[in-house]
Amino acid sequence: MKLEHIDLGDGIILDANFREAALLAELASDAQPLVHNGMPRSYLLSPITLDGRTFRPSLYFTDGLLASVHLTWVDPETKGASAWDGFSFDRERSIAKEDAAWLSSYLGKVASADSTFCFNWGNVWSGFDERSGFSAIA
Repeated sequence: MKLEHIDLGDGIILDANFREAALLAELASDAQPLVHNGMPRSYLLSPITLDGRTFRPSLYFTDGLLASVHLTWVDPETKGASAWDGFSFDRERSIAKEDAAWLSSYLGKVASADSTFCFNWGNVWSGFDERSGFSAIA
């Protein structure tokens, strides 16, 4: 599979040309601002399901153009609870491994040693960021 876009549903497709203005026009009530005190500006969206795995996307924009998409797995067992309930570094590392296996299957590719998948339009990374305390696909 070639990853060229992400379908958010309701006719909204994220690709390399997606703009912040389009997000605000289409999903203003659904886009929770994360960072707005400089660049990049970011928004947290409602969960989406891709190939059987549910993620919470965060979109990052620089100068109004989509710069990065982060997908954070939604644990069905923590529904309604804080994302920090039950947190442990070991658990997050385990989630990162599950994300990487899912992503490899989804893309039909094997990641490099640092869990990066390379495309002509950019890279997709899957792992655990100890500074932020969570696993994600970016």
